[in-house]
Amino acid sequence: MVTGLLAYIMNYIIGKNKNSRLAQAWFNSHRELLESNFTLVGDDGTNKEATSTGKLNQENEHIYNLWCSGRVCCEGMLIQLRFLKRQDLLNVLARMMRPASDQVQIKVTMNDEDMDTYVFAIGTRKALVRLQKEMQDLSEFCSDKPKSGAKYGLPDSLAILSEMGEVTEGMMDTKMVHFLTHYADKIESVHFSDQFSGPKIMQEEGQPLKLPETKRTLLFTFNVPGSGNTYPKDMEALLPLMNMVIYSIDKAKKFRLNREGKQKADKNRARVEENFLKLTHVQRQEAAQSRREEKKRAEKERIMNEEDPEKQRRLEEAALRREQKKLGKKQMKMKQIKVKAM
Repeated sequence: MVTGLLAYIMNYIIGKNKNSRLAQAWFNSHRELLESNFTLVGDDGTNKEATSTGKLNQENEHIYNLWCSGRVCCEGMLIQLRFLKRQDLLNVLARMMRPASDQVQIKVTMNDEDMDTYVFAIGTRKALVRLQKEMQDLSEFCSDKPKSGAKYGLPDSLAILSEMGEVTEGMMDTKMVHFLTHYADKIESVHFSDQFSGPKIMQEEGQPLKLPETKRTLLFTFNVPGSGNTYPKDMEALLPLMNMVIYSIDKAKKFRLNREGKQKADKNRARVEENFLKLTHVQRQEAAQSRREEKKRAEKERIMNEEDPEKQRRLEEAALRREQKKLGKKQMKMKQIKVKAM
C-alpha cells in the first residue's frame, strides 16, 4: 500500500511538471507571433481593466489558458492547451491501452460586421461526425454527411462539412489548402460559424423556449505531435498552425457571399427558426398556462391572508370581475371567428 501511494505521488509530481514544461515550451515558441498580432496577450481577468500579463493562466494540472485581444476583425481569441492527465496514475495506465494526444483548442470570437453568414467545417471524418451530432449549428445547417476534399487536393484523412458550395469554394484558396495539406496530421477540426452556440441541449435537460444566443466564431482543434509521447521541442511544430489561425481571421473578414448565396443563407436561418418555433409551440403554451395558474394561486392566497373581512370581500369581487371580463372577451372572439367562417 505504501509503495502504491509513493508511486501515485511520484507520478503526480512528474506528470504535473511535464505538463508545465510543455505549456511553457508552447508559449515560448508562439509568444512573438501572438504579440505581433494582438496588443494584449495573457489577460487573467483579475484586474478591472484588461492587462497583458504575458503568461499562461493555469486552470489545473493539465489545462492552461491564454486570452488574447486587441486585433482588427475579432473581439478576442481564447487558446486552451489541453494536456493529457499525466498527473493521474490511473489515466496514465488507461492510455497504455488507448493512446491519446495532447490538444490545442482555439476559439476566435469575430466582430459581427467582420464575418458573413455561413457554417463550415474541415477535419478528420471521425471528428466531423462527432461534431455534427454534438454541435447545434453543424447539425442544423450542415446535415449532409462529410464530403471528401480530394477535389481541392486535401488528403484522404480530411473531410468537409459546408452549408453551401459557395462557402467551400471561397474558403479553399491556395494558402488554406497549403496549410491543410502540409499539417493534416495535426488537424483535428476547423469550424467556422456565424451560428455558433455550443453543444446541443440534451433532451433530458429540457427543450429551451427560445433560440440559443449565437456568436460569429472560428474554432480550431490541433493535435500535438507524439501521440502522447510529447516533448517540449514538439510544441514548436505547432507554430505554422497558429499562422493558419491568423490567416483564417483575415480570410473570414474578406470573404463575402454573393447575392444568391446570401439569400440562401437567410432562407436557411429562417427555416431553422420556423422549425424551432413549431417544436416549442406547445411547450410555450404550457409555460404560459403554468404562469397564469401560478398568478391565480398567488392572488387567491393574498385574498385568504387578508385579515380585514371587508377588504377581503372587495378583493374577491375584483377577482371575479376580472375573470368575467376575460370570459367575455373569449366568447366575443369565438363569435367573430364563427362570423368569418360563414
